[in-house]
Amino acid sequence: MIERAFWFSEKKSDTGGTQTKPRRATGGIHEFINGGNSYVQNQGGQLTAPDLNTFFREGFTYGNDTKMLFAGGLVLQAINEIARGQILTKPLDTTYGMKISQWQTAFGTVNIVHNPLFVEDYAGSAYLLDMDCFKYRYMESRDTKLMTNIQAPDIDGTVDQYLTECGLERQMAAKHALLKGVTG
Repeated sequence: MIERAFWFSEKKSDTGGTQTKPRRATGGIHEFINGGNSYVQNQGGQLTAPDLNTFFREGFTYGNDTKMLFAGGLVLQAINEIARGQILTKPLDTTYGMKISQWQTAFGTVNIVHNPLFVEDYAGSAYLLDMDCFKYRYMESRDTKLMTNIQAPDIDGTVDQYLTECGLERQMAAKHALLKGVTG
């Protein structure tokens, strides 16, 4: 649930109702890149080698020379075809708890990760991110906690829940890029 919010939620503040303080929702990466001054390439069809080259050129204009590419299945399929024999796969190596393939391009190093959340509308999307620009933030004393026995007194059984009050700090939109609209 938190990962989905970090990718797709919209930043907002709600002051309606009987609340004395506003309720806030964190903004996600998609909103940040689409609404900022990031490079956004709307492919609208199959991904070709020149198109991918343009995406990497623009995506590496600012920031680090090593970036993460989180991609859906359609984008990964196209990259596999374009980069045949050029991607170094380390099947036993995991970083951040996920398998990563690495591609050395003329513009920088691309660490490629398949994101299983990128399905349906997002299957043809990829986000090229400078990871130094994102930080996990939580309210003081409000990071993830297990709360036990929170059920009403007349309920048979027990109810537990995890509660987290956190957000994603996002910086420097120009250091990131979005590829969208890739089809099979």
